[in-house]
Amino acid sequence: MSSSEKNTLHDLLNNDSFIAWVMSNFKTNDGYWSSFEADLNKSEKAVFNKAVNILKKLKTLNIDDYKSNLSEDFIKKQYDKLIDDYNTTVVKKSKVFKLNSLLKYAAVLVLLISIAGLVFFTNQSNKNLASNLVETNYNPSELLLQTPDNKYYVISNVKAESLLDENGVKVNIDTEGISFMYTENSKSVDDAKYRVIVPKDKKYLVTLIDSTNVELNSNTTITFTNSVNTKERHIDLEGEAFFDVTHDEKRPFIVQSSDLKIQVLGTEFNVSNYKANGYTSTTLIDGSINVSNQQGESKIIKPGSQAKLLHNQGHLIVKKVNVQEAVSWTTNRMIFENETLENIIQKLNVWYPEKFILNDENIKKYRFTGTLKKQNDLTHFLQMLKYTQGISYQINDDEVTLFFE
Repeated sequence: MSSSEKNTLHDLLNNDSFIAWVMSNFKTNDGYWSSFEADLNKSEKAVFNKAVNILKKLKTLNIDDYKSNLSEDFIKKQYDKLIDDYNTTVVKKSKVFKLNSLLKYAAVLVLLISIAGLVFFTNQSNKNLASNLVETNYNPSELLLQTPDNKYYVISNVKAESLLDENGVKVNIDTEGISFMYTENSKSVDDAKYRVIVPKDKKYLVTLIDSTNVELNSNTTITFTNSVNTKERHIDLEGEAFFDVTHDEKRPFIVQSSDLKIQVLGTEFNVSNYKANGYTSTTLIDGSINVSNQQGESKIIKPGSQAKLLHNQGHLIVKKVNVQEAVSWTTNRMIFENETLENIIQKLNVWYPEKFILNDENIKKYRFTGTLKKQNDLTHFLQMLKYTQGISYQINDDEVTLFFE
């Protein structure tokens, strides 16, 4: 094998995208690597196939044989042995084993050993997660995951867990979010639904099976499946979420709220669907979306615009808006631009559990412009009302009364 072929082999074995392609049975990143393979000549194709076979071989390694013996020498020997098994020529061993070389070998071997040993980690994680099993979804202060077998797990304090669901989908959970990944044993079941439930005063990131990121605001629930065989990707939303959708022109992404249907191919947008607000809105950051109501009215929304549907009306209203105001919650802020106190209180109810009582109807009409940071407690906002507008407040347990003195 020539030096250039050796370099190509090592490059492939240290390419995250290539590894993911092989490990997913040629599903992940398939468009790129299938095209890449088709353009290779005969000798390049031989090297390419050797890299594929080496990764397949690594998948068969037994985790019990390696999990306590990952020394530098062991890692390099195993890596070299695998290449020798396919009659390739490895670089002659030098007296000094450089750190960057170690990292190259270790990156491939450790990553693939961990995947080969997925069942081991799954068994351990299931034991830990089982202790978080609850009987119902009524846990108003906890983050909850509902699995396709209709079990509810508290995931608020899960620091780092990996498990396989009953359909072979790998689920990674930590304090910041949850992600779903296909494995070689995954089955695509169209009606196997997951539900993530976020309580007040929390946010959570969900990475779907297609790598779409969905950031959930407080008091929000999404329901979805992990199917890749359906003609469309579908999510049901209650609350508010920001979507960064992975482009797939063959499978449109659809968000269904209580009364709006938003269809996209790949873009960034926000959907707010809190019942207490009296409306559903979607604000487009980038790309293009199609919004339709239950009466069949449909509109194409462009970046910087918002479509709003009042719950007591059926007509879609589209207008230009400050998109930063719509998505400010993703950075733990609320931005108000000449907004009534009545509307502001609706937003505060997403963050804070207290109930607001207005002793004077005129208070609702007061308008404000400014920014509120989530790390500041509610008293900070109430003090601002008092000293800038003369609106006093009284706190009794979980109630806040606003009044003029």
